Amino acid sequence: MPARFADPGDALIFLLRHPLRKRLLILYVREGGMLSPKELSDYTKEPLVDVSLHVRVLRDHGAVELVRERPRRGAVEHFYRATGLVDEVPWGRSLLGR
Repeated sequence: MPARFADPGDALIFLLRHPLRKRLLILYVREGGMLSPKELSDYTKEPLVDVSLHVRVLRDHGAVELVRERPRRGAVEHFYRATGLVDEVPWGRSLLGR
Protein backbone atom coordinates (compact mmCIF):
# COMPACT_ATOMS: atom_id res chain seq x y z
CA MET A 1 0.00 0.00 0.00
CA PRO A 2 1.41 3.43 -0.89
CA ALA A 3 2.24 5.81 1.91
CA ARG A 4 -0.46 8.30 2.75
CA PHE A 5 0.19 11.99 2.58
CA ALA A 6 0.69 13.64 5.97
CA ASP A 7 -1.38 16.65 4.88
CA PRO A 8 -5.04 15.98 3.93
CA GLY A 9 -4.88 18.79 1.36
CA ASP A 10 -1.95 17.15 -0.41
CA ALA A 11 -3.80 13.82 -0.45
CA LEU A 12 -6.93 15.42 -1.88
CA ILE A 13 -5.00 17.25 -4.60
CA PHE A 14 -3.24 14.01 -5.56
CA LEU A 15 -6.52 12.07 -5.67
CA LEU A 16 -8.32 14.65 -7.76
CA ARG A 17 -5.61 14.86 -10.42
CA HIS A 18 -7.17 11.91 -12.23
CA PRO A 19 -10.57 12.65 -13.82
CA LEU A 20 -12.10 9.23 -13.10
CA ARG A 21 -10.95 9.31 -9.47
CA LYS A 22 -12.45 12.78 -9.11
CA ARG A 23 -15.73 11.60 -10.60
CA LEU A 24 -15.83 8.57 -8.28
CA LEU A 25 -15.09 10.65 -5.20
CA ILE A 26 -17.84 13.11 -6.16
CA LEU A 27 -20.27 10.18 -6.40
CA TYR A 28 -19.22 8.83 -3.00
CA VAL A 29 -19.57 12.25 -1.36
CA ARG A 30 -22.86 13.05 -3.08
CA GLU A 31 -24.48 9.67 -2.31
CA GLY A 32 -23.32 9.66 1.30
CA GLY A 33 -23.90 5.92 1.51
CA MET A 34 -22.02 2.84 0.49
CA LEU A 35 -21.27 1.97 -3.12
CA SER A 36 -19.36 -0.89 -4.69
CA PRO A 37 -16.97 -0.58 -7.62
CA LYS A 38 -19.46 -2.67 -9.62
CA GLU A 39 -22.26 -0.18 -8.94
CA LEU A 40 -19.97 2.71 -9.85
CA SER A 41 -18.88 0.93 -13.03
CA ASP A 42 -22.51 0.41 -14.04
CA TYR A 43 -23.33 4.06 -13.33
CA THR A 44 -20.28 5.62 -15.00
CA LYS A 45 -20.09 3.11 -17.89
CA GLU A 46 -16.36 2.79 -17.19
CA PRO A 47 -14.70 -0.66 -17.16
CA LEU A 48 -14.88 -2.37 -13.77
CA VAL A 49 -11.13 -2.95 -13.72
CA ASP A 50 -10.49 0.81 -14.04
CA VAL A 51 -13.08 1.73 -11.42
CA SER A 52 -11.76 -0.89 -9.00
CA LEU A 53 -8.21 0.39 -9.40
CA HIS A 54 -9.20 3.97 -8.64
CA VAL A 55 -11.43 2.99 -5.71
CA ARG A 56 -8.40 1.20 -4.23
CA VAL A 57 -6.32 4.36 -4.66
CA LEU A 58 -9.07 6.39 -2.97
CA ARG A 59 -9.07 3.83 -0.14
CA ASP A 60 -5.29 3.74 0.20
CA HIS A 61 -5.19 7.51 0.59
CA GLY A 62 -8.04 7.75 3.08
CA ALA A 63 -10.84 9.17 0.91
CA VAL A 64 -13.09 6.10 1.15
CA GLU A 65 -13.29 3.23 3.62
CA LEU A 66 -14.47 -0.35 3.33
CA VAL A 67 -17.77 -0.79 5.17
CA ARG A 68 -19.16 -4.10 3.93
CA GLU A 69 -18.30 -7.24 2.00
CA ARG A 70 -20.88 -9.47 0.34
CA PRO A 71 -20.38 -12.80 -1.44
CA ARG A 72 -21.51 -12.54 -5.05
CA ARG A 73 -21.22 -15.18 -7.76
CA GLY A 74 -18.12 -16.84 -6.32
CA ALA A 75 -16.39 -13.53 -5.53
CA VAL A 76 -16.67 -10.89 -2.84
CA GLU A 77 -18.25 -7.53 -3.59
CA HIS A 78 -16.76 -4.68 -1.55
CA PHE A 79 -18.74 -1.63 -0.50
CA TYR A 80 -17.09 1.66 0.40
CA ARG A 81 -18.22 5.05 1.64
CA ALA A 82 -16.57 8.45 1.71
CA THR A 83 -14.56 9.41 4.77
CA GLY A 84 -14.32 12.96 6.06
CA LEU A 85 -11.19 13.72 3.99
CA VAL A 86 -12.99 16.19 1.72
CA ASP A 87 -14.18 18.15 4.75
CA GLU A 88 -10.78 18.16 6.46
CA VAL A 89 -9.64 20.98 4.20
CA PRO A 90 -11.61 24.24 3.89
CA TRP A 91 -11.57 24.16 0.09
CA GLY A 92 -12.27 20.44 -0.30
CA ARG A 93 -15.88 20.64 -1.43
CA SER A 94 -15.19 23.53 -3.78
CA LEU A 95 -12.48 21.43 -5.44
CA LEU A 96 -15.15 18.82 -6.11
CA GLY A 97 -17.32 21.44 -7.73
CA ARG A 98 -19.74 21.50 -4.82
